[in-house]
Amino acid sequence: MQKSQMKKLLLTAVACMAFTAAQAQSLWTSAEIKFKATTGLNVFAEAEYRTQDGLSGTDRWGLSAGLDYRVLPYLKMNAGYTFIYEHTPWDETRKGNLIPPFWQPKHRGFFSVTGNYNIGRFTFSLRERYQYTYRTEQTVPKYGPDGVTPKNDELISGKGKHVLRSRFEVEYSIRKSGFTPFVSVEIYNLLSEAFNMEKTRFTAGTAYRFNKKNSVSLFYRYIDISGDDDDGRGGHIIGIGYQFKL
Repeated sequence: MQKSQMKKLLLTAVACMAFTAAQAQSLWTSAEIKFKATTGLNVFAEAEYRTQDGLSGTDRWGLSAGLDYRVLPYLKMNAGYTFIYEHTPWDETRKGNLIPPFWQPKHRGFFSVTGNYNIGRFTFSLRERYQYTYRTEQTVPKYGPDGVTPKNDELISGKGKHVLRSRFEVEYSIRKSGFTPFVSVEIYNLLSEAFNMEKTRFTAGTAYRFNKKNSVSLFYRYIDISGDDDDGRGGHIIGIGYQFKL
């Protein structure tokens, strides 16, 4: 594929994403840096920012760091930590009192194992990821039903959540181009609640590699909430990511 054709395809993809973003309920952006520490072992750091209500407000931002290690050509392990600072909108207590928007810190540890199998230019992969997220305890202001009369502060108790995320993904490497389209489905199961399914992510997009060091990814994602999910919102999402390899 010629460079002019690749540029046209990339610009078309960006234009489609921009148009869809206007209709989407959230925009997820991320930037990652990764460098090789030794043979098979990489160190990475990532920053992310997510919006809510289209582009009108912030849903959360986060910072991650960790390691990934390729055990075998078809098997990779990954572990890390994420700090999340999440915006919580107006909420109503059982007694009808109102809690105004506030920011809530969360701490997350994760460990995953990914196996992949190649057939021609297709790559099939299955990732199993365990993650533990802890919501810290904090007190927040509270008002009466009129939203004006002050009440005693509300205590938001600390809470931990154990989740197993199972993702199946298919990629296709387009010959003589930097494009790698992909589709995936990921299921979240709550380990602390009899393995109940919390939500499912359906994703379709493409990665584009400019050179050995720089790449971007564009995707559309739909999240179907099945249970009580306090870690984000469902619906239609557009995502843009950038990765730099040292």
